[in-house]
Amino acid sequence: MNHHARKIFCGCVIAWASFTTIGCFRIAPKMPPPLASMAPINYSSSALDADVAAYHASMANHALDLAKTQRNQIVFRIIAQIDAAYGAFELNLSTRRAGLQTGGDAVQLGLSAAATLVGASDIKDILSATSTAFQGARLSVDKNFFEQKTTESLVSQMRASRKNLQAQILLSLSSRDVNSYPLESAWGDVVNYYYAGTIPSALVDIAGKAGKDAIKADQTLKDTVKELTPATPDQAKQAVTIRSEYEALSTAISSGNETSVKGASEILTKILTNAKIQFDPNASASNLLEVFKQAIIATADDNSKLQTLGAAVKSVASQ
Repeated sequence: MNHHARKIFCGCVIAWASFTTIGCFRIAPKMPPPLASMAPINYSSSALDADVAAYHASMANHALDLAKTQRNQIVFRIIAQIDAAYGAFELNLSTRRAGLQTGGDAVQLGLSAAATLVGASDIKDILSATSTAFQGARLSVDKNFFEQKTTESLVSQMRASRKNLQAQILLSLSSRDVNSYPLESAWGDVVNYYYAGTIPSALVDIAGKAGKDAIKADQTLKDTVKELTPATPDQAKQAVTIRSEYEALSTAISSGNETSVKGASEILTKILTNAKIQFDPNASASNLLEVFKQAIIATADDNSKLQTLGAAVKSVASQ
């Protein structure tokens, strides 16, 4: 083996040794044999077919209570298998992705080390190009398969989506009979429950949540603009009076002083009553203040409401 070959070999050994070190780590304890066995929840296709046939027979004989029990048993057994498979998938996702990323870092470090050991520029260029290509491939996988989302965010979204759907299914199974919630409907919900534990579904839910947050923020901004932007000088004067009263009441309630809070609650009750605005008479001072705030927002593009609310505030202030 010549000098350059030895250096290349040493670099490759460094890369391989770095890569194999990740095999020494575990991120979860070994599962106990009873849990590792699928025997208690094993549900074969033939067993499912037999249970479905029994369910349809009960429906045909109008044995609805029995049919409900059979429906629930079928759904519970399938959910148990989905949960077992999802647990293994989530653990595998975390392990494999972290392992690939760590191994990829190790390989790149090894290739870089090999490039520093090699003197010939042409071989060094080959090793550097290989390292760059390897890094690009890793980034491409992260972008195209995971949309550059962290494993934690994906797992968190999958867990949240699965819990929401599972709660809906359990509620339907317990509170609805087989006429309003037949096996076919439950089956569709179970299928959705399965897909909620997949990466594509998590990515869609994350994007949807971001969109909803953006819409909510936009609406909040519009409401604030409405609240603070009067249309005419007269409206501006009334808006200032109303806003000043709101700020004073808000300060009183925020103080936490029992007397101040009680006084603010009484004033808010009078304002809302005089303005003919519906509210819960047993509501807390904070809730009454929120009703008042929403009434202020509603006056931004309705002059009659502004006049009414302004008169109600003025009548209280004059007492």
